[in-house]
Amino acid sequence: MFRFITSLFGSPEALMQVMTRQDIKESIQEGDRIIIDEDGNASVNPLSPEVQRDFAAHIHTLKDI
Repeated sequence: MFRFITSLFGSPEALMQVMTRQDIKESIQEGDRIIIDEDGNASVNPLSPEVQRDFAAHIHTLKDI
């Protein structure tokens, strides 16, 4: 996934690259935080330890309100 993102900024033509289902599955398994599909939809990877930590922190903050 890191290579994909860095390639986007390398050349304008790379913006037209599309993530396949396999790329998305690999990104989820690698623990990437954000997944962007071929339609440009962004979603959060709930299996990412960073996302889980951030979510828990937000829930903790909301409990204090």
